Amino acid sequence: MPVTHLAIDGPIATISLDHPQGNRINFAMREELLAAFRCVGQSDARILLIRAEGRDFCLGGDFRDWPGVSSAELRPKIELYAEALDHLDRLAIPTVAVVQSRCLGGGLELVLCCDLVVAGRSSQFGCPEALLGIATLQGGVFQLAQRIGRTRAVEFAFLSDMYTAQQMEQLNLVNRVVPDHELDDATGALVDRLVAGSPQAYAITKTLLRTWAAGGLTAARSVLYDIAMPLFDNEDVQTALRNAACAADQGKPFPMARFGDEQ
Repeated sequence: MPVTHLAIDGPIATISLDHPQGNRINFAMREELLAAFRCVGQSDARILLIRAEGRDFCLGGDFRDWPGVSSAELRPKIELYAEALDHLDRLAIPTVAVVQSRCLGGGLELVLCCDLVVAGRSSQFGCPEALLGIATLQGGVFQLAQRIGRTRAVEFAFLSDMYTAQQMEQLNLVNRVVPDHELDDATGALVDRLVAGSPQAYAITKTLLRTWAAGGLTAARSVLYDIAMPLFDNEDVQTALRNAACAADQGKPFPMARFGDEQ
């Protein structure tokens, strides 16, 4: 029985975690997520939502499958999830994680690979791996270090403390914290804004960020104009520029453009 579900409704793709008792990431979920991310990448979807059924977003890897399994046998199964997260990270479209209640371990690493995170006010986050005597297996510690610095990342990885949604927002790891009962509405409003934007501009922005992460400011600057300037040849961009210029001449507010299916 599947433990994830993929639905594509027009421009919006939704992947739902659906593994009873905490959406733990078992071996089947790893395979299903990889297949789902590949499918989304080959589709016409313009936004990907990652959400979860049940009380918790994800309690992390399903360590119930691990006792008695040798490291040699376990490694390719663990690496499969790394491959899935790499596909997620490289999707050209905006990706949004919608988090309720607890988000731990591999679930947090999944969230860290998304572009935007909306969290319910009661949600909690953490890296419990140290409690089992293991490390963050999908690179969570260096993902955290890149965003919040080594000192904070070590605290996450060594102490396995739980962090509130508000603390995660203060650390710039969560974009928006909303009342639990408003989570779906807040996510819907965010998706509406994203769908109105330019798919090409999103893809280029994500490419620039990946280039910066890999090679720093110099590397990002070296490719900036080669990949960004062709946007000006797009008719939707030219329309948006003309409308903006007209509004500026008339002293009117900057108009919101809505972009079509740019591929």
